[in-house]
Amino acid sequence: MNYKISIIIPVYRVENYISRCCRSLFGMRFQDVEYLFVDDATPDGSIAVIESVLNEYPHRKAHVKLLAHSQNMGVACARNTGIEAAIGEYIAFVDADDWIEEDMFEKLYHRAKAGHLDITGCNWYLEFEASRRYMRQPVYEKASDCLSALLTGEMRWFLWAFLVRRDLYVKNNIRFLDGANIGEDMAVLIQCFSFARSYRHIPEALYHYVKSNTASMTALDSKRQIEIVKRNVDATVSFIRIRYQDSLERELDFLKLNVKFPLLISDNTANYEVWNTSFPEANRSIWKNTKQPFRNKLLQWSASHHYYWIVRGYYRLLFKFVYGILYR
Repeated sequence: MNYKISIIIPVYRVENYISRCCRSLFGMRFQDVEYLFVDDATPDGSIAVIESVLNEYPHRKAHVKLLAHSQNMGVACARNTGIEAAIGEYIAFVDADDWIEEDMFEKLYHRAKAGHLDITGCNWYLEFEASRRYMRQPVYEKASDCLSALLTGEMRWFLWAFLVRRDLYVKNNIRFLDGANIGEDMAVLIQCFSFARSYRHIPEALYHYVKSNTASMTALDSKRQIEIVKRNVDATVSFIRIRYQDSLERELDFLKLNVKFPLLISDNTANYEVWNTSFPEANRSIWKNTKQPFRNKLLQWSASHHYYWIVRGYYRLLFKFVYGILYR
């Protein structure tokens, strides 16, 4: 069958969330979709939940593939498994603890076909326990402008907010780094936009990204995790330099600063020290990124001069209040 979209959903320890995700996917209006659930050796009942929900949508059964890893390999490998099996014209990723609007892929696909586009994107909702926040991407019409926006941090690199023509992955051998399970979206999306010829944005929130852990707004809270990110950053830097020579060196500094910035959203001095030892060469560009707000640059400048009391004070007085009280 000629599918219009292949949706790849990695599955690992999501038994308590995946039923909502499945109902939003199986219940959407759009047809001609294949669903690729990649069981990354999940030890819980996630697969049984998928099968149970699927029974409520019998017309979808023929279009669902359950792909299984014999051992846990991480989300990067799971996504690669999905890419290898996908046969749709476009590829989309959905995280198993999130959900979508029923017309998300209908709108993205029709926009892509109408404009013969390689990539289309949308806004999203950041979902907290008792509230939500509307998140907007900047609106650009050139893929090259999007590439620059990804490097400067103006555009978020969440793959689930984009629909990408499968040929981009196939013809350019775009894959995730096996085992590099933090920052993997960034590395792949930058490659996709580098090879893309066309892009359009739909200014509507069509995806629901669940952020249930309001106590810690960062996944980068240890040296080990930033080392994993570094694998993706190093691969991205190598890719950009080969493809664009030295024309984007300042933008690569911006990328490094953006990648390590979450370490400063904390009151843990150890995280600040890890920030200082991670990509220190990028600190020369802290004040040069016009796409970043002043407060971000001030925090980074303060950290680079070991004025940690400023960083900690910002977190405690503002960030912790906003996300600890307003968004919970």
